Amino acid sequence: MSSPALPEPAFTIDALYLYPVKACAGVPVDHLVIDGDGGAAGDRHWAIVNARGDVTWQGDHPRLALVHPQLTDDALVLTTPGMAPVHVPTTGPLAPVHVTIWNERDRRAEVFEAEDAGNAAAAWLTRVTGALLRLVRLGHAARRRDTVNRLHLTTRASADAVDRHLAEAGGPPADPRRYRPNVVLRSDAAAFEEDFLQALDGPAGRIEMTAPCVRCVVPNVDPTDASVSPRTLEALTALSAAHHPGKPTTFGVYGRAKPGTRFAVGDVFSGEFAF
Repeated sequence: MSSPALPEPAFTIDALYLYPVKACAGVPVDHLVIDGDGGAAGDRHWAIVNARGDVTWQGDHPRLALVHPQLTDDALVLTTPGMAPVHVPTTGPLAPVHVTIWNERDRRAEVFEAEDAGNAAAAWLTRVTGALLRLVRLGHAARRRDTVNRLHLTTRASADAVDRHLAEAGGPPADPRRYRPNVVLRSDAAAFEEDFLQALDGPAGRIEMTAPCVRCVVPNVDPTDASVSPRTLEALTALSAAHHPGKPTTFGVYGRAKPGTRFAVGDVFSGEFAF
């Protein structure tokens, strides 16, 4: 006689984040609405470019972690400790420019249309980071490119496992904002079981998993003070190697949901796994 199937663990949305500006701090929100491409509406519509017009990241400019964006009805507001905020109007046209985005999958640079947010925002970013950076609003094609991963999901259980690994080495826990998730899940599932998730299903809707999240150096940046230490990525690398020997370092998974779906903190899902 076969044993009865065990119930799959339930997953609850514990936190949600939106990233209005790529490479800058996330904004905690109580709900996300899914756009026409399967990701969070308003997520990473803006970006930071260097003096060459390349879209840049915290790996090159850790102090971008201290830039906190906030969207209002008619402006994007950037704040950082110790400085007056800068307001960028969002209701009218901005100066057209072209920006370059690196395509990691195809190993080539791609050029897209964007809009420059002006000299005031650029001067503000330079004061924050010490580098010649500018704020741009990405065009539709840049936001819809097929290499964009729409939703990033992590779990509390896996973050706790990283903290235990860090503690064993005598280090402090890692602020979970280092992982830059859109969706943080809480469940009774074991750490890293999200690696085997195929989908989450619940009354609010369905999230289908698309790929594991391969990790770069960004988790080494402390979102509180922009200090950089290799400890967090070293922990992720060790734990990932233990679970997936010979494969790239991963933490969390990417997903996609049906356009128009609304997810909120507290929503509950069942998980579909492929072990």
